[in-house]
Amino acid sequence: MGLDANMQEPGRAPSGGRAEPALRVEELDLRRVVSTLWRSKWVILMLGLAGLGIAMLYLRSTVPLYEARAEVLWEVAKPNIVDIDPVASQASAASDFLLLQSQIKIVTSSRLLGKVVDEMGLAERPFFNPFAVPPEARSPDLMSLGGILTALARLGLDLGAPEPADPPAAKQREITIDALARSIGVSWVENSYVLVLSTSTPDPRLSADLANEIARFYILDQLEKKFEATRAATEWLSERVAELRLELEAAEQTVEDYSAASELISEEALAARARQIKEMRDRRRDLVERRRDLRGDSTVISDLRQAENFAAIADRLRRPDLVDLAGEIADAPDDGVRAAVIARFDRALLQITLGIEQNAKRAEAQIAALGGSIASLEKELEVQSKALVELRQLQREAEASRLIYESFLSRLKETTVQEGIQQPDARMLSDAWVPDWPSKPKKVAILGLGAIAGLVAGVSIIVLREKLNATFRTAGELEARTGQAVLGTIPLAPLPRRQALLDFLAKRPGSSFAESIRNLRTSVLLANIDKPPQVIMVSSGEPGEGKTTTCVALAQISCSLGKSVLIVECDLRRRNFRRVFDIEHERGLLSVLSGRMRYEDVVHVEESSGMHVLPGERSSVNAADVFASKRFAEFLQELRGHYDFIFVDTPPVLAVPDARVIAQHADALVYVVRWNRTLRETVAAGLRTFAQVNARITGVALTQVDMKDMERYGYRDFSYYRTAQRYYQN
Repeated sequence: MGLDANMQEPGRAPSGGRAEPALRVEELDLRRVVSTLWRSKWVILMLGLAGLGIAMLYLRSTVPLYEARAEVLWEVAKPNIVDIDPVASQASAASDFLLLQSQIKIVTSSRLLGKVVDEMGLAERPFFNPFAVPPEARSPDLMSLGGILTALARLGLDLGAPEPADPPAAKQREITIDALARSIGVSWVENSYVLVLSTSTPDPRLSADLANEIARFYILDQLEKKFEATRAATEWLSERVAELRLELEAAEQTVEDYSAASELISEEALAARARQIKEMRDRRRDLVERRRDLRGDSTVISDLRQAENFAAIADRLRRPDLVDLAGEIADAPDDGVRAAVIARFDRALLQITLGIEQNAKRAEAQIAALGGSIASLEKELEVQSKALVELRQLQREAEASRLIYESFLSRLKETTVQEGIQQPDARMLSDAWVPDWPSKPKKVAILGLGAIAGLVAGVSIIVLREKLNATFRTAGELEARTGQAVLGTIPLAPLPRRQALLDFLAKRPGSSFAESIRNLRTSVLLANIDKPPQVIMVSSGEPGEGKTTTCVALAQISCSLGKSVLIVECDLRRRNFRRVFDIEHERGLLSVLSGRMRYEDVVHVEESSGMHVLPGERSSVNAADVFASKRFAEFLQELRGHYDFIFVDTPPVLAVPDARVIAQHADALVYVVRWNRTLRETVAAGLRTFAQVNARITGVALTQVDMKDMERYGYRDFSYYRTAQRYYQN
C-alpha cells in the first residue's frame, strides 16, 4: 500500500518518537466505480449521443466513394520466343521483396499517373481538380485566409480582398495527379505475384475505368521501357560496332606495316641462330680451357727444368725419348757425360716447349675469333627477338579487337531481332468491375465509433473528475488515508442560520444530525474507558469545516446525560459564540484570566439545556501567549473541579498556533474534516502539526455530509441511509 509524500504509515514512529499520520492509497472498488458511472449515466449517455450526432454530420457531409479493383499478374519465369538474353531483363524467381515494392512506386509515379490524367481528361472533373468548378460554385476553404475572406464576401462583408486567380493549367494538372494518387491503392497479394490496383471515386463507372486504365498504362509502360531500352541499346551498339570496325582495321594495318618495315626471319631460323650461338659459346669455352692447360704445362715444365727434375718432366710430357734421356742423365758416370746428355734433353725439350706455345697462341686466336662472331650473332638475335615480340603484341591486339568486334556485331544482330519480340513482365489477370455499393464511408462502423468515442469520452471525463478529487467523501477513505479512527459522520444540518442550532437540537432530538452527534459523543467517551475524557477539544485544519457547530452540538447533547457541561470559546479572533448564544455582555475568557471579572459574572447559562458558556473576548494580547500562560492551565484545572465535561472550541490549527498550545491541556482531541471540501493535503498538514507537539488525536470526524448526494455517489459507507430513515425524526 503506497503512502503520500507528506504522510507516513500508521503506527510507525519517526525519529522524534511521535507517531506521524499517514495517507494510504485506496484500493480499487469496482462497485464504487460502477456506482459512480451509473450516477453520471445521463452525462455519459449525452456524450455518446453527441458522438453519434457528430458521426451522422460527418456522414452527411462526406461524399460516398465507390471502390473498383483490378488485378495484374507479375510473370516471374516467362520463356523467351528465341533463346536470346533480353536487354531489359524480366523478373526472375530470385527477385526479392524490394523489386516487387518498386513496382508499386512505378504505378503511383507522377509520370504514369500523368498519362492517365491526360488520357481520361481527369483535370476537367471536380473530384480531382477543384478548379474545374466555376468560382461562384466553389465551397470556400475555411482553413485558409483566402477561403475565410471569400466566405465573408459571400455573406456581404466585402473586406476588399482581391479574388484569388486560378492557377495555370500546368499547376492544375499537378493538383489532379496528386488527387489521383490519393484515390488509388496498390498492394501485393501475400505469398503471390498478384498486384491489386484499387481506385475510389464518387462515380462507380469512373472507378472501374480508372482501375483498368491504370493497369493498362502500367503494362504499356513496361513495354515502352523495354522498347526504349532495346532501341537505345541498338543505337549504342551500332555506334560501338562502327568504332570497333575502324579499330580492328587500324590494328591489322599496323601489323602489316610493321612486318613490312622490319627484316624479320622466321621463328625456326631464329631458334637455329640461338642454337648456333650456344654451340659457339661451348667451343670457345673448350678453347679457353685448352689454352689454360697449355700455359699451365709450360709453366710447370719451366719450374721442373730449373729444379733439374728431368724424370718429372718426362713423366708430365709422356715422351719416350725424354724418358730415355732422363734415365741416361741419372746414370751418367761423370759430369762430362751428364752435361752432354742434358744438352740433348734441353734441345728436345725446347722443341716441345715451342710447340706448346704455338698451340696456345693458336687457341687464343680462335677464342678471339669466336668472341667476335658470338657478339655479332647475339646482337642480331636481340634485335630480331625484340622485333618478333613487338609483332606478336600487335597481332594479339589485332586479334582482341577482332573478337570484341565480332561479339558486339553478334549482340547488335540479336538486339535488332528483339525489337519485334518484346513482351511485358506483367499481364492483366482480372478487369475491374463496376461496384454496386459505396465502399466509403463505412456508415455502420463510423456511427458505432462515434457513439463509442462519445461514451468513452464521457466515462473518461467522469473517471478523471473522480481521480482529480482530492477531498474525502467516506469515513473509510478518511480512516484509510490518515490512519486515524473516524469517531463519527455528521450530516449536513438543515439550519437556515447558525443561531437556529440550539433550537433544532432541542426540538428534533431524534434527527439524523442529533443522532450523529450522540454517536460522536459516545465514540469520544469510549475512546478511553479507564479514564473518560473531561476536557474535550474540537479543532480543524482551516476555517469553515464545522468545528464550532460540532463543539456546540456535542456540548448540548452531553447535557442530556445529566452532567454539568461547560463550553469554552478559545477562538478569540472570530468569536462565533455570540452568533449562536444570546450573550449580551462583551466580557469573556480574558477578563476572567486577567482577574478583572469573576467567573460567575462572565459565564452564560443556556436556559433550555443548562449548559454553561464561557465566550471569548477581543484583546490586543496575542492569544497563543494567553493559552501558553500558567494562569490558563490553572484556570482549566479549577474548571475540572466544577464540571463533568469541558468542551473547548479552538481556532484552525493551520491558521494560528493556538490549537497546538491548548492541545497540551486537553484529554481528548477531535479533528473535524468537512466532507467533499477539505483537501487531503490540508488534513495531512493539520494532523502533522499536532503530531509535532506530541498532541494525541483521539480521532477525526467527517462533517457537513450531504447524505442524499452520498447516496447518489453510491458509496457503501452510506448505503444504510435510505433504510435507516425510519429511525430518524428529521
